[in-house]
Amino acid sequence: MGFRFHRSIRILPGLRLNFGKRGISASIGVRGAHVTYGPSGTRTTVGLPGTGLSYTHLEKPHREIRAIPTTAEPPTDPTASSGSAQRGVLWMGLIVIAIVVAIVHVTSPAPAQVSTPPQTVAQTAARVARAAEDEQLAETNRAALGLTQIHHAVPNSNTLKLSRVTVMPTGTICYQVQLRNSHGVTYVRTAVMDGTVLSISGSGGFTALWNRLCAHQSGGRDIAAEVENAIQIATR
Repeated sequence: MGFRFHRSIRILPGLRLNFGKRGISASIGVRGAHVTYGPSGTRTTVGLPGTGLSYTHLEKPHREIRAIPTTAEPPTDPTASSGSAQRGVLWMGLIVIAIVVAIVHVTSPAPAQVSTPPQTVAQTAARVARAAEDEQLAETNRAALGLTQIHHAVPNSNTLKLSRVTVMPTGTICYQVQLRNSHGVTYVRTAVMDGTVLSISGSGGFTALWNRLCAHQSGGRDIAAEVENAIQIATR
């Protein structure tokens, strides 16, 4: 069994000196493309890292052959040296490109990652609470606008007293107000605001509308106090 000695020293990035039984050789290149110059010749290797595919070309050094001089000249192939030179230039070009790509990849800064801090439970709860408050304020303002329309639509509006303003889960607003006629008799009027349309009791089809949207609905919220407060603030 023969002994084998091999050692490799890195001189610069992409450049190594190799020591072996046959002498000293130098390797230049990166992973997937490198050239080794040594006593056995110039070995060029190009491959795709991670695939196992590679191509190796070995160009042995030219040795001088001593022969008895003759008058006849040996035949020469002028295309052999030309093809070899072209292949050498091609492989050197590929190696230079691979080295440049590797240097650019190593020296390029990594893209900055912008991370947004996660919202805490308290922040999420505060945002939900603000949204609920804004929705309730919008409902109050809409109900106050409907009550203003009722003031202009009913007789004896100067005696109007708000009994109840109910906001249904569907968004419908139901009104109950008290009025007094010229004889001092108190009577009740009702009204419904469905979206932006206000209907007051006594109009055609109002009873069916009231029964469908107000009388037979549950889960409503009385906002009479908020509506009166909003009207007082607006009339100051």
